[in-house]
Amino acid sequence: MKESIKVKAQYKQFGMGRLPSPFDARDYTLGDFIPKLTMRIVTNKLWEFLEPEPLNQESTPHCVGFSMANFMINLPTYNKKTNEDGHRFYYLCKVQDGDPEAEDGSNLRSACKVLKNLKRINGYAFASNIAQIKYWLLNKGPLIAGTVWTEDMFKPDYNNIIHPTGIVAGGHAYLLNEWTKDGYIGIQNSWGNLWGKSGKAYIKDTDFAELLRQGGEALASVELPIAGCRR
Repeated sequence: MKESIKVKAQYKQFGMGRLPSPFDARDYTLGDFIPKLTMRIVTNKLWEFLEPEPLNQESTPHCVGFSMANFMINLPTYNKKTNEDGHRFYYLCKVQDGDPEAEDGSNLRSACKVLKNLKRINGYAFASNIAQIKYWLLNKGPLIAGTVWTEDMFKPDYNNIIHPTGIVAGGHAYLLNEWTKDGYIGIQNSWGNLWGKSGKAYIKDTDFAELLRQGGEALASVELPIAGCRR
C-alpha cells in the first residue's frame, strides 16, 4: 500500500479515477453484435482523433468523463468537445452513481448511460475478449476502456508503447481507437501532451488481454432493436 501511495505521488499530475462497473445481469455482450462468420480483409484501422490538442483532465479523477469526450471527438462521428465537456460528463456520471459532486471516480456503465441519455449512442455492450475488441476496432469504431493502471504505464518506451508492469497505481479510463497490423492497440488518453505523442500511445494486444483478465472492461456503442430492448 505504501508503494502504491508513493507511485501516485510521483505521478500526481496524471489524474485517474476509473471504478469497476457493478455487475448487472442485463448487460449485453459485444459478441452478440458480431457476425458469426467474418472475413478478415482489413488488417489495421485508425479512428482518427480530430482535435489539434489532446484533452487534459489534469490531476482530477475525471477520466471516465474524459473518455466519453474522446469517444465523441474520434471518428466515425465527430463532435467537438473540450476539457470543460470532460469535467461536465464526469459529474453527469456521478448523478448516475447516486453520489453527485463526489470526487472519487466513476465507472464505464454510468458513462454509457449518460451517453444514452444525451442521445449520443443507442445502446452499449461489454467486450468479453480481445478478439471482440479487434473486430470492433477494425470494422465498427472506437471503444471506451477501463483497467488498472500500473507504474510503468505512465512512461511509454522509446517506441511509444506502454507495458503494464510495476506497481498498480489505480484505475484509469481511456479510449481505444486503433488496431495496427502488428497487433498493437492505440490508446487516446486525457493527459494532454504530458503522455505519449500528442496524448496517444500503444499497447500490445496480449498485454491488453491480460488487463481485461484482471478486471478490465471495454465497451462499444451498439445498435439495439426496438423490440425487446432491455434498457
